[in-house]
Amino acid sequence: MHDEKKTVLLVAMPFAGVTIPSIQLAVLEGYCRQRGITIETRHLYLKAAEIYGLQDYHWLIYPPNDSYTAQMVFSRYVFPEHWEKNQERFREYFQQHSSQNHGLPPFTFEEYVHRTDTLYQWILDHVDWRSFDIIGFTLNYGQLLPSLAVAKKIKEFAPEKTIVFGGSRTVGTLGINVLQAFDYVDCIVSGDGEEALYLLASNHEPYKSIPRLIYRNKEKVLWNKSDAVVDLTTLPIPSYDHFYQELASTSNHIQQYYQYYGRLPVEISRGCWWNQCTFCNLNIQHPCYREKSTNRILQEIRWLSERYRMMDFQLIGNTLPKTEYRSLFEKLKNLGRDFSFFVEARAGQLTSEDYTFMKEAGFSMIQTGIESFSQNYLRKMNKGVRVIDNIAALKFCKENGIQNNYNLLVRYPNEEPVDFEETKKIAHQLKAYLDAPQLCQLRVMHGSHIQRHPKQFNIGQLEYSPIDVLMYPFEYLEKGFVFVYNFKQKNQTDDNPWESLVEEWKKEQETIQLEHKSQQTSIDQLIFYFVDGGNFIKIYDKRDRLNIKIFVLNELERHVFLSCVDIISFKELQRRFLDVPEFELTAILQSFEQNGLVYVEDDYYLCLPLRCRVKSMQEKKEECLVNISP
Repeated sequence: MHDEKKTVLLVAMPFAGVTIPSIQLAVLEGYCRQRGITIETRHLYLKAAEIYGLQDYHWLIYPPNDSYTAQMVFSRYVFPEHWEKNQERFREYFQQHSSQNHGLPPFTFEEYVHRTDTLYQWILDHVDWRSFDIIGFTLNYGQLLPSLAVAKKIKEFAPEKTIVFGGSRTVGTLGINVLQAFDYVDCIVSGDGEEALYLLASNHEPYKSIPRLIYRNKEKVLWNKSDAVVDLTTLPIPSYDHFYQELASTSNHIQQYYQYYGRLPVEISRGCWWNQCTFCNLNIQHPCYREKSTNRILQEIRWLSERYRMMDFQLIGNTLPKTEYRSLFEKLKNLGRDFSFFVEARAGQLTSEDYTFMKEAGFSMIQTGIESFSQNYLRKMNKGVRVIDNIAALKFCKENGIQNNYNLLVRYPNEEPVDFEETKKIAHQLKAYLDAPQLCQLRVMHGSHIQRHPKQFNIGQLEYSPIDVLMYPFEYLEKGFVFVYNFKQKNQTDDNPWESLVEEWKKEQETIQLEHKSQQTSIDQLIFYFVDGGNFIKIYDKRDRLNIKIFVLNELERHVFLSCVDIISFKELQRRFLDVPEFELTAILQSFEQNGLVYVEDDYYLCLPLRCRVKSMQEKKEECLVNISP
C-alpha cells in the first residue's frame, strides 16, 4: 500500500435521461470522498441534451426508440474504418427505424451525425481529463459506445491515465470480454464498486487483492470474484453537488425542465429477493439481495431534500423493501412534508390498506412488474404472482390515485394463442376503468434465464441484433460482449395482435376521458365502483355504456363482498362465515362472478369495482375551498 492517493474523475455519458442524476456517480463520490480521495463527477448527458436539443434528445432515447440505438453514431469514433465502409447502412437504418416508430424523424441523419460530432468534440475540449489519475465510466444500457469513444481518445493523448469501466453493461464475463476487446480500457469493476474504486485510488497493490476487479496480468485477464457485499446502511449519503453544478451550466430550458420533472434517486436496495423471472438479468450485477433500514432511507431523503431543495424522489431498487414497507410508508407520512415518490413494486405484496398508506406517504407514481394477464404466460415468465395479484395492484392504485406505469411483456419465443386469449378476456373486463399498459416486446438479455437456457423457450438460435451488427465490426461481436440478442424460433408460432389489443384499450380510455370533461362531479366520472350503505351496498357498473347496471347487495352479500376487497380464498371465506351454509356462500359468490363483480382464480376471490369514498372526496373538496379562500 502506498501513501500517495490518486485523483479520480467519474463520468456518466449519454444516453441517460436528464430527469434523474446518476446514482452510481453520487454513491461512489460520497464513499471515496469520505475516505479522503479527491474525486469529481461529470454528468455529460446533460450537455448532450442541450446540444441535440431537449425534445430531440428525448425522441432519441425514449420509446419507441431507445438509448441503445441512440449511441450508434459513436461507432464513428471507435471504429472509423467500419463507419466509412458502412455509412450508408447507418443512414438507411436510422431512416427506416425512425419511420417505423414515429413517421418522419425530427432531424436528418446528417444533422444527427453533426450534433454527435459537436457533442464529442465538446466533451474532449471542455473536460479537464489531464488533471486526474483515474478516469472511470459508469455504463448502463446505452453508454458503452460513447464511453469507449472518449476512453480511446484519452489514451491517445494521455496514455498514463488509468481507464476504469463499471456498471451493468460490463459485469462479469461481459467485463472480461470488453477488457479483452479494447486495450485502452485498463480495468473493470464488476458489481459493488465502492471498495474497489477506493483501493485503486489509494494506489493499492497488488491488484489481485482488490475485490471485484477485472484486470490484465501480462497476457491474461483476471477477475477477483468476491462474495463480500456492501452494507448499504453504512454508506455515506450520496453527493449530487457536481450534478447541480453541471445543471446550472446548461440552458434555461433544461434547468427548468429538471425543476419541473426531475427526481433525486435514493437507493433503498440492491438485487432482487425474488430473482427468478426468466426474462430478467438485473441480478447479474448484484446477485445478493440487501436493503437499507427504513430509518436510514428517511435520513437520506430529509438530508437530500434540505440540501438540494427537492421534494421529488425516485427510490432505487428492484422493488419495495421486502418486509419493512409499511414502516417506511408510516414514517414518510409522519414527516408531514409534501414529498412525491416513484418506486418499482411487486404485485401480490401489498394490501388495499397498504396502498392507502402508500398514497398518504407521497407515492404518486409507481411501476408494478405486471408483465401479463395470462396465467399461462406468467408461468413461462416465472413471475411468482398470479393474474389476480396483478389486477389487485392496478385496482388499488386506481382507488388511491396512484399512477401505475406498467408493461405487458409479449412475444416470448414460446408464446401460444392461449397467452393472448387469456389476456384479451381480462382486458375486456378492465379496459373501461383501469389504465392501459405499455407494450414491451421481449428482448433476450445477457445473463437472463432465457439467454442461458434458450432451448427451454423454443429458441433454435440466438442471434446478434441488427443494431449491434451495424454498430460493431463482426470480429468484435465475436469477442462476446453483446448485451441484447435476437432469436430464431425452433418451431414457428403464430403472431398475436398485441398492438391492436393495447391500442383498443387506450382508445377506450381516451373516449372515457373526453366524456368526463362534460361531467360535473367526481363520482359521475367513476365507471365501476361501489358505495357502502352500512347494511347494504350499491354497485354501479358503467363499463358497457349502452347497458349500465346497478346492483344492490343485502347485508349478508355486503359482508361477503367486502371480504373480497383484498384477495381471499374460499376456505378463508368459509371460516369467516361459519354460520352460512356452504351452498348459500357458493351461490352468492357465483352470482358475483356471473355479473362480473369479482375475479376468481383457483378458488381465490377479488372484488373488481373501485371503492368510492364519497365522504373523503367531499372532505378534500371542502379542504381545497378553505385553502383558496381569501
